[in-house]
Amino acid sequence: MKQMTAFFLLVCLLCGLSGCYVRSPQENETMHITFTVTHADGSEKTFELETEKTNLADALLAEGLVAESAESAGLYDVVDGEKADWNDGEAWWCFFGNGKALTVGIEQTALEDGASYAAVFTRGNGETGA
Repeated sequence: MKQMTAFFLLVCLLCGLSGCYVRSPQENETMHITFTVTHADGSEKTFELETEKTNLADALLAEGLVAESAESAGLYDVVDGEKADWNDGEAWWCFFGNGKALTVGIEQTALEDGASYAAVFTRGNGETGA
């Protein structure tokens, strides 16, 4: 009887934990995401993407929407053809996921199906636009 009770509790625990599990994107799984770019002039452009990539950088690179800086690996200074140059008015791209500024780089940002991502042209400590 004790073994049956222990087994039952184990099954209940595993079932409960599976409800809390957040699944990571898998290779070859198609993700549908929205990517919005706010350019220096304030204009916005939205892209609806379908990708099998698992992180934001790879998805955007595959679509030709970002380019990595020649001076610094992991820094993406060109978005939708517009370069943000820190040496020219402290310009940079601020990336967002579901409306919140990303706290990690886009290479470490795992894609979520149906999520929205954005890049906003920014100057200095947060002034957007030109």
